[in-house]
Amino acid sequence: MSLLSRNRRVLAAVGGALLVTATLAVVPASAEPAAIAMNDAPVSGQLVPALRGAAAVKAGSYVSQRFHQQSTAHAQAIPPWSGSLHAAWGVFPNNASNGAQATHTVDPNIHIPSGNPDIIYAPTLDPSGKTCIEVTTYYWQGGNAVGAWDWCAASPGFAAIAGIDTNFINKYTTTVNGKRAYTIQDVQTNATTNSWTAYLFNYTTNAWDALYTSANTSKLTETHGGWDMFEVYTEYNPATGEGYYCGATVGSSWAASNIQIRFGTTWQTLTTSNSQLQNPSTVNPADLGCTNLTFAVPSANSSWRVTH
Repeated sequence: MSLLSRNRRVLAAVGGALLVTATLAVVPASAEPAAIAMNDAPVSGQLVPALRGAAAVKAGSYVSQRFHQQSTAHAQAIPPWSGSLHAAWGVFPNNASNGAQATHTVDPNIHIPSGNPDIIYAPTLDPSGKTCIEVTTYYWQGGNAVGAWDWCAASPGFAAIAGIDTNFINKYTTTVNGKRAYTIQDVQTNATTNSWTAYLFNYTTNAWDALYTSANTSKLTETHGGWDMFEVYTEYNPATGEGYYCGATVGSSWAASNIQIRFGTTWQTLTTSNSQLQNPSTVNPADLGCTNLTFAVPSANSSWRVTH
């Protein structure tokens, strides 16, 4: 088994993810909503309200540390798994693109209790090896947020953090299959300087607001694709034999839909031809520290759903 490590910028995307082998029943997949035709929507020139700079570094210090660190988990399912685990499941484009777009669920009702060390990074979108920015929805004991991770910084970390509050919900989310969801577009805006900007779609203005921008030419040699996936950092709870997050998220779900990648100026919906999916019929939920997780792919490979 290969456990996910955040030190995966030099890895092929699938090789850096959790490999799964056991079998379980798959939840029937519901139809994916119609594709959101907003690739050509205007850029507003406005910023998403967020912490940036030193404020973001301070607020995101714990979640950044866990996001980046090597896995220290034992390479076995639970029980008798113990210690810490950093693992993921999702979909992986085959080649490096110059942009990605997806609609990701948010759940303001997920509350990780104080003292619980776990963090759920889901969904998390990384367009390709060339990108400077990965955007993830994260849940932890300090609150819930959408964060832009800067891979091109001298010290990578969360560089912009938008809290999932009433203002965020009202401006940046819509309803998809009964869940609130935001749409992220993460694109290369200058091929020479390898500048990237992550945008959130503002549903009140029908335009893209910028979350974060970063540039670094050192990433231009990367050729592997990125990912859109469910990811967790969890620690062993001896009282349950599972990750702490498992007991705190009963009834929760995480989903991505309408996942697209861009080559040049052309957008492609993810399919079985241009991406790889970790098969939901063979995933072992224990490998993510929570035995009651279920996995579904409403549309291969442009959507996925994890339910607890």
